[in-house]
Amino acid sequence: MPSKLPCILFTAFEPSGDEHAAPVIAELRRLAPQVPICALGGPRMADAGAELIAHTCGRGSMGASSLAEIGRHFKRVRVLKRWMAGHQVAIHVPTDSPAANWGIMKTIKKRYDGRDGQPPAKVVNLVAPQVWAWGSWRVNKLRRWSDLVLCLLPFEPQWFAQHRVKARFIGHPLFDQSLPTDALAWEGMNLSGGSPRIVLLPGSRPSEIKDNWPDLLEAFRRLSAEMDTTQGVVVAVHERAANKLRRIAGDRWPTNLKLLNNNLDAALHWGDVTLAVSGTVTLHVARHGLPMAVMYHVNRFNWTMLGQFIVRARTFTLPNLIAAGAVNPDPAEHIVREFIPYFGDVDALVDEMRSLLTDNDKRAIQIEALKQIIAKFEGHNAGLEAAEAILETMESR
Repeated sequence: MPSKLPCILFTAFEPSGDEHAAPVIAELRRLAPQVPICALGGPRMADAGAELIAHTCGRGSMGASSLAEIGRHFKRVRVLKRWMAGHQVAIHVPTDSPAANWGIMKTIKKRYDGRDGQPPAKVVNLVAPQVWAWGSWRVNKLRRWSDLVLCLLPFEPQWFAQHRVKARFIGHPLFDQSLPTDALAWEGMNLSGGSPRIVLLPGSRPSEIKDNWPDLLEAFRRLSAEMDTTQGVVVAVHERAANKLRRIAGDRWPTNLKLLNNNLDAALHWGDVTLAVSGTVTLHVARHGLPMAVMYHVNRFNWTMLGQFIVRARTFTLPNLIAAGAVNPDPAEHIVREFIPYFGDVDALVDEMRSLLTDNDKRAIQIEALKQIIAKFEGHNAGLEAAEAILETMESR
């Protein structure tokens, strides 16, 4: 049945979007239970109280480049347009996945433009598109089709303000909950008490694991050969990732390396140092105050011919960006050594990990810097602040 009240429409196309949107929807349900909330989204959004128009947050949604996935996305858009014929949208909340959401933002703005006597719809982006890192020309789309951008990283609002886009820092959902004390009971997971303890974080996407895991594994093997009491843990985000890690390692899997399935906090509580593939996981590491090195393998030819021109940022690791409070800090300001783009120099990875394990002054400096990063998120609650910003925007119509 068509809704008689203007609704809040969320659109998300990745599991990460489902995860980011769910706590915001829960807060909206608490603060404004009378407002209809509809969504293209996933199970977490539905559990939080959204009425799903279509399920769009399955594994790999919009993450694949296949024609089949593109076709599925256009089918979802057609479903949305049919739904729009009988519903009024007050606020559109595109969540993550900018490539999938740009066209929908434009469609919403044109369909609900106020010419039918209703106030025009407004667009509030949840999770700022990383136009500051690559494809900066896309900020023009954001300026045209968005009314407010809700940022999870503290340096982003300043960059958007410089490009005449209204933005607000709301904190990060990672910090909305205390560290799970039950997940920190690593003694019950049969993790070794030996040392040094190295945590390997090979990424979550199949392509990331394929490109980065062999060199993480080789770096661990070399460190183990140097320090024969070395113990390690590699964390898989789900069973599919665990199976891929096993297949790639084959019979080269070290006996002193344990695989944990989706027990990141336990591994970080246990470890002495981390070698991680770049991503949000580095904020998890920072939260535990664990020294780290960060890498991301890139094809050298692709980077030389195209990537270096599209990707304008020259700093990629979140702790470095947050510590400097800027999009392109000088490498001298880095608090974490980053190997990005990484072209396969395992010796450099080993050297950096060795120094993090043996140089106490270097460890102490990084740990203190990580504490200062975490302090920037204190006093914020991303779910609540996002819900309040959405309702403020709705009232301003």
